[in-house]
Amino acid sequence: MGIVAKVGSALQRLFDTCAEDANQASGVIARRRKFTASSLARTFVLGFLRNPNAPDEELAQMAVQCGAEVTPQAIDQRHSPKLVKFLQALFCKATKVVVGSDKALAPILERFHSVTVLDSSTITLPDSMKEEFPGCGGSHGGGAAAMKLQTEWDLRGGAMTHVAIEPGRSPDAATSRQEARRGAGSLRITDLGYFSVGVFAEMSRNGEYFLSRLQFGTSIVLLEDPDGDSVELLRWLAKQPSRFVDRPILLGKGQRLACRLIAWRLPKEQANRRRQKLRVDMLSRKGKEPSAERLAWCDWTILMTNVPIEMMCPEEAVVLYRSRWQVELLFKRWKSQDLVAVLRGSTVVRQMVGVWSRLLAALVQHWLVIGTVWGDPTKSLNKVSEAIRAFVARLAAALQRLADLQRVLGDFATLTIKTCRRDKRSKPGTFELLNDMSLLDFALT
Repeated sequence: MGIVAKVGSALQRLFDTCAEDANQASGVIARRRKFTASSLARTFVLGFLRNPNAPDEELAQMAVQCGAEVTPQAIDQRHSPKLVKFLQALFCKATKVVVGSDKALAPILERFHSVTVLDSSTITLPDSMKEEFPGCGGSHGGGAAAMKLQTEWDLRGGAMTHVAIEPGRSPDAATSRQEARRGAGSLRITDLGYFSVGVFAEMSRNGEYFLSRLQFGTSIVLLEDPDGDSVELLRWLAKQPSRFVDRPILLGKGQRLACRLIAWRLPKEQANRRRQKLRVDMLSRKGKEPSAERLAWCDWTILMTNVPIEMMCPEEAVVLYRSRWQVELLFKRWKSQDLVAVLRGSTVVRQMVGVWSRLLAALVQHWLVIGTVWGDPTKSLNKVSEAIRAFVARLAAALQRLADLQRVLGDFATLTIKTCRRDKRSKPGTFELLNDMSLLDFALT
């Protein structure tokens, strides 16, 4: 099945069987009058996809396009705890629908069964939701109520393979996704929030690969001296002659996990920016300055991986780890373009209807992006995401017939080819670097 057909089938499944299942769980449609479960889902999801700030008048207009002739007053009356439960259940169903392209984003990614970037983003919720979604109580990273989106994005085919809703106060290191098995030959890329020698060891035992930055203070023993003491890492790195350090080591005091250490010194300006950020973070969270050794650590980027060197050279590790930033840009689109974290409305019910509707709209938006431009490094994902809004009315009209829906998706793909090119920049982007490592211009000293 081609990617356009996959996207069309996913949309029909979302607004058909998934909507019916969500209705069974919520009871939002007790007896049919104007709305069905399908038309209700399409009204709110597509309405907020077209306009993340959609008022009741615009939602009523979308409802008419979806076969439910209602007034803005009827939309207002539909806002209820059952509608919140319906949309939440629908989102959980939607995250199980995986849409990915058979076309790999870049040849380097085809070396792996999958290339998963795992990261999270937090959405602050009304305080009254703190029992269901406990936050951090107003401290660093959230309010009394918050939910965390644990998100896995496979960069090989673009599929959002997993989105889990967790309490906002739950640390990334404790997420159940730490124990998830992704299959032999898969690569997982994570930041320091997920650093765990035990997790890395379990991945290695299952034939899975990891790529992560090294946690400050972690014990390192050189493989050539396995019975020796832990090395003083910064002093040892300073003595290495090559621009890249790539050495086999044993990681951790107890586990002694065999892997590779890949490190390079940063330009002074970049290192100083890291130190400034570290100071601000430490002062805000702990009220004290970081140690001199911790500040000196900012001179280096240090990666850990169990990918063999014949599968990934140091320069490729730089670009692959840099690709982790793509999930951060995804969260930025969700929050800045799709407004998923905006609490708008006079009641908690209205606010939560908006949150779940926008999250569903963002997921549909992602399917449409993958179905049109994935694998083309010349296209801007931001521009494609925004261009979708003008096509929502045509999508709504075509949802009943797969052939019509595929025709609309094909027209949208043509539009993106003509109008959504990436702006010219002085430096290549991550997608371009993944396709051509020779473009890497990393100021190493």
